Amino acid sequence: MATNRIAIACQGGGSHAAYTGGVLPILLEQFDNGADEDGADRTALSAISGTSGGAISALLGWYGFITGGAPEAGRRLDAFWQGNSAVGLVESTVNHVCRGFADLAAMGGWDVKSSPYVWPLAGMERWNATAWPALARMLGPDNPWMRPGFFSLPALLRPGVDWPLVALLGEFASIPTEVERWLRSDLEAAMFPPAAPCQERYRADRGAVEGRIANKLGAADRLRARMAQIGVQPGSLLHAALERWRPPAVRFDAEALGQLAGAVRLTLRPIPRLLLGAVELHEGEFVAFNSERAPGDGGISLDAVLASAAVPWLFRAHEMAGLDEATLAPRPLTLWDGLFSQNPPIRNFLSGVADEDRKPDAIWVVQVNPSQARLAADGPHIALNGGEIWDVRNALGGNLAMNQELGFVDAINRRMESGRGDDASPASAAAQRRDKLVQVDRIVMDGTAVEAAAGMPLGANSKLDRDPALRAALWDHGAAQARRYLALREHVPRLFADLDVTLAGACACAAGQRPDGADGTVRPDGAAHFGELVIDGASVHGIAPDVPRMPQAVVAWRSAHTLINGRPVRIEGQSELMVADAGWQLKDVRITAVAPQPRSGRTPAPARAPAGRQAVPVRPPPEARH
Repeated sequence: MATNRIAIACQGGGSHAAYTGGVLPILLEQFDNGADEDGADRTALSAISGTSGGAISALLGWYGFITGGAPEAGRRLDAFWQGNSAVGLVESTVNHVCRGFADLAAMGGWDVKSSPYVWPLAGMERWNATAWPALARMLGPDNPWMRPGFFSLPALLRPGVDWPLVALLGEFASIPTEVERWLRSDLEAAMFPPAAPCQERYRADRGAVEGRIANKLGAADRLRARMAQIGVQPGSLLHAALERWRPPAVRFDAEALGQLAGAVRLTLRPIPRLLLGAVELHEGEFVAFNSERAPGDGGISLDAVLASAAVPWLFRAHEMAGLDEATLAPRPLTLWDGLFSQNPPIRNFLSGVADEDRKPDAIWVVQVNPSQARLAADGPHIALNGGEIWDVRNALGGNLAMNQELGFVDAINRRMESGRGDDASPASAAAQRRDKLVQVDRIVMDGTAVEAAAGMPLGANSKLDRDPALRAALWDHGAAQARRYLALREHVPRLFADLDVTLAGACACAAGQRPDGADGTVRPDGAAHFGELVIDGASVHGIAPDVPRMPQAVVAWRSAHTLINGRPVRIEGQSELMVADAGWQLKDVRITAVAPQPRSGRTPAPARAPAGRQAVPVRPPPEARH
């Protein structure tokens, strides 16, 4: 049986993250995270991450998925994003006034440097936290004008997440982390004589860890009780995982603790990890809150969500308690929006994962910011006003952190396929075993399509707009893009079955011809051996017909085991696709790089199977099922 493990990364973007809310329910339908008992090939969700608005969507999708499956995830996402919309008369008026003022400032080129610590934002924040809810309560609980919690993210999240359950899951899942701390202390102590003065500290450290492990072992029973209290159904992933938990005998020695950590990991293997990104203001440290850590120790909590969504020019930095990773001493954290660090966390899918089987084979990035600037076709090429410059800067700048994260994945892929040249050292071999080739796909929001559906322009200011029409347009577009992406994955094996045919298509396009039906014979004299074609990533982009420069989809590919004139080379290329009546078809094929590779007597470690990287098996979208 082969299990293809997928990780989903949700980019932040304020209100635009409603797009992610539309994408996730469709994607989550594709996953079967049940126990490996039936012997069938399947696709499983290994992790999901998010930052800012993407963190909220990732949290709700993850929580719904583990407690009730994809339908429950969709229900919780829809409830939040509808609740986040300005539906009351007063809410709508305030929203339109704020959007209008921001647009006016942008058109005038005013450089408004706002701070939530000084007037007027400081006064607005106080008004929103005190006077607004008081007025709303005076008007009655069912008044149609304003809700007390309209400006309160904790209030908006409260119906969608049971925080005590999340905390208990984090406590139980963090037992392997505590075991690692115990083993570290034990190994450090073994470096010194029994009478060394540092031994007392090491004994105290291990004693503290042993107390935490004993307490966290009881979290499993408390978690079961909480699930029963709030009505988590027996068929859910979380319920099924806890039913399989059989605690081994606990002894505080290296072997027994290793078995305990392994048992916890095995029990929770069907539960995907959740990662939320933020940045520590004073240290500049990137923080990825992890569902497999306890709250207060880097785990998921309401504080973690508020930190990830603390946009500096709108909200005060979020202060919370944390632990120093080296000393485990309490330390205060001052956190800003994760847009400044990991937007979203991606490298954490691969780095520091103790259970190698949980590393993903592919990463699906739900991308809110466009990959390129959208300039009017009939307008000036460069001359932009202040508002347009801010919009373009905001859009392109939002991808900087994401591209850095994806660069980490690309570096691992290149190291894996090169086999590290002639380096046959034990360290190199160990790295080869730890790493795996990972395909990266993107589901990119098409701003032009959303603008047409919502009847309003998109830009930096619309990321704060809570207009119900914008939310609906973003949600519907996200669902449509997710379906297009899944259809594209089904077409990839047919369109990219042979490297010779793909290269022949590139030759035809270079001559101004169509790639379809190109002669598949390339250098029949044997001067070139082209080997295999490997898909690096498939991305769904724009769908609007009035944006001719934006391809509707792009598939990045490369060659493996390729020889030209007896020399090993790497061929890289990309193919643009468009939607036709018969589905996706090729529009253009280009070779983007041909580079000699070092000769090596070692065979590079392949992916789980080349075909597995070309297309992970998917279930048809709901409307296509019979």
